[in-house]
Amino acid sequence: MDDDARLMQLVSRGAGEALREIVLRYQKPAFNFFLRLTASVEDAEDLTQELFLSIQRSASGYRPDAPFRTYLFKIASNLAMSHLRKRRVRSHLSLDEILDSGVDFPSTRRADDPAMSFDGREAAKRYFEALERLPADWRVAMELRVGRELSYEEIAAAMKKSVSAVESILVRAREKIANDLAD
Repeated sequence: MDDDARLMQLVSRGAGEALREIVLRYQKPAFNFFLRLTASVEDAEDLTQELFLSIQRSASGYRPDAPFRTYLFKIASNLAMSHLRKRRVRSHLSLDEILDSGVDFPSTRRADDPAMSFDGREAAKRYFEALERLPADWRVAMELRVGRELSYEEIAAAMKKSVSAVESILVRAREKIANDLAD
């Protein structure tokens, strides 16, 4: 049993220290996931808090069938998609503020990250504008793949979709972003 699974067993028994350890490990990646999707520090903070409350409430039902981060991003994906569907308004932060906020980006340039295939701040801004125009589930899939670097299998588990459905979503999302950036 890995350390995260052991911690979740302790959380299910009410161990506050175990929950604090999980929060310490995953708070920054979760916050950055939500920030990149919502472009709102306030929304990202609220969603991050809601995520860890959900994890605490569901701890007794946790089964370590997959890595804990898949479980975490499954809950995070559901929260994000629900939030994005409810809020059809544009972001609170300007794209400059997002880029200046300290949000983490993948540490290496990845071939499947459209934002990383261009140089400069303007290209990153254009990428985020294109990303913001995608349907909620496409945005979440792109963020899980590009921003969180999850595998297709992990994304499929997190989004409750088949691997082929995830592949299809990501292909269509990349095509849409590429077309938007070409305009």
